[in-house]
Amino acid sequence: MTNTTETDLLAFYDRRHPEYLGRVSHWAFLAATYRGGREWFASNIFRYHKEGDKEYENRIARAYRFNHTREVVELVQKYLFKAPVARSNTAPEEVKQFWKRATIAGQGIEQLMRSASTSNSIGGRCAIVIDNNYTPPEGATAVSVAEAKKQKLRIYGYVVGAEDVLDYAWDEDGDLGLLWIKLREYKRKDADPFNDDGEVAERVRLWTRDAWYLFEEEITIGKGKRKGERKVNLIDAGEHNLGKVPVVLSDHITVEDPYLVPGLIDDIAYLDRSVANYLSNLDAIIQDQTFSQLVIPAQSLLPGSDPYQQLLEASTKRVFVYDAGMGAAARPEYISPDPKQAGVILQAVNKIINEIYHTIGLAGERTKEDNSVGIDNSSGVAKAYDFERVNSLLLSKAQACEKVENAIAEIVMLWHGKTLEEPVVTYPTTFDVVGLNDELITAEALSKLAAPKETRRLQMRQLVTKLFPQLDDETRKKLEGDIEEWLEESDLPPPGAPGSQPARPTAAPSRQGQVTRTTT
Repeated sequence: MTNTTETDLLAFYDRRHPEYLGRVSHWAFLAATYRGGREWFASNIFRYHKEGDKEYENRIARAYRFNHTREVVELVQKYLFKAPVARSNTAPEEVKQFWKRATIAGQGIEQLMRSASTSNSIGGRCAIVIDNNYTPPEGATAVSVAEAKKQKLRIYGYVVGAEDVLDYAWDEDGDLGLLWIKLREYKRKDADPFNDDGEVAERVRLWTRDAWYLFEEEITIGKGKRKGERKVNLIDAGEHNLGKVPVVLSDHITVEDPYLVPGLIDDIAYLDRSVANYLSNLDAIIQDQTFSQLVIPAQSLLPGSDPYQQLLEASTKRVFVYDAGMGAAARPEYISPDPKQAGVILQAVNKIINEIYHTIGLAGERTKEDNSVGIDNSSGVAKAYDFERVNSLLLSKAQACEKVENAIAEIVMLWHGKTLEEPVVTYPTTFDVVGLNDELITAEALSKLAAPKETRRLQMRQLVTKLFPQLDDETRKKLEGDIEEWLEESDLPPPGAPGSQPARPTAAPSRQGQVTRTTT
């Protein structure tokens, strides 16, 4: 940094990865479509031909939408985090403390991972920065336990969306870890309620493997040649000496591309926008049907007379005049759009909405009756069959989350001057819709059928996993040993099951007092 000129700083501040330059507007659209709000309609509801300014403004004011983009992301989140994540009970105490308060606001690790999962579903990739609220003394490479308690050290993570990940580089000769990463931040000048202007300042933070730097742009406000001149200032810096960039890149799914990762809503957001536009056109048709257009032959107009004013009022102050021809029957009447147009629009809307959920394998979340309503009332059988399509997506996303969370745990330990010996987090490997009650019913049925021991053994192991998802390895081995012993002791099939010995005959009296032979 000592030999860096102002020109170099300006070039560094403005530079963005070439792969990202063309996707800035795309990411902005995805984020805005997911977020929604009234401001979204102004730039995403398109004017149709021959529409006046006033009509267009009124149509924008009446516009509405069900946010299918957000609904798709939330559905994936619901299934992804439905099964509990197994976090090891033998994890280091430092990691456990971080899991309890993993965000700046003090929320747990699950909330941090949910935020990251939502962010990478939108942009494909996001960054999770693992920082702390304390800087070690000069010359120290890590924070000691005593210093951490004294200064109330807290390590936390925060998510930076794809639109604010400006540039980074990989170490291609090593383990493909980050060499450095450049992130954009926003800081509001509001510490002093009387003197600060409250404006939001844009900053750039550079993380390297041993230090960090914070830059801010300054624009000269003056007269003459220097008016509006740009300058980049280094406003803060520090060393962390971790030997690793304390930033983890979180991907929507696991891919080989080191820079570009497809997002969940890359295509869905555009389909959602089409639905909103079609519904807005349908609203215009309904308005024109309700307030039909009055057409009046020119021969029937009486300018300057009371009947003329009455005709204008009757037409809600909109009137279309035409020449009825000489001698033709001339009478006012109302015209309106063809109602078949509304049916065409509704069919298109239903088709697009079905494609939105079918794209990710969640078409079972919508039935023919509620495609445009947004209510999850499809049958359980339909969901069970359709959910197989999304299982691969959830598995890939879970594998990416598992890799990220273990990488976060490694950085947490580095902040404490230690290393993580082994992974401490395991995400589910299956996302079937079979619940615990279904597993118990299956186990009971296998027992009644006197199924082979190996079959029941595998089924019981799966049942134990659902009953106790966060077991440590030692306890799990004990339970599996108990299953072995239990199955050996219960090797004989129950009475009445196939393969069991028939019951011995017993005597029972008949109605006449005679003894007959029966079996039970």
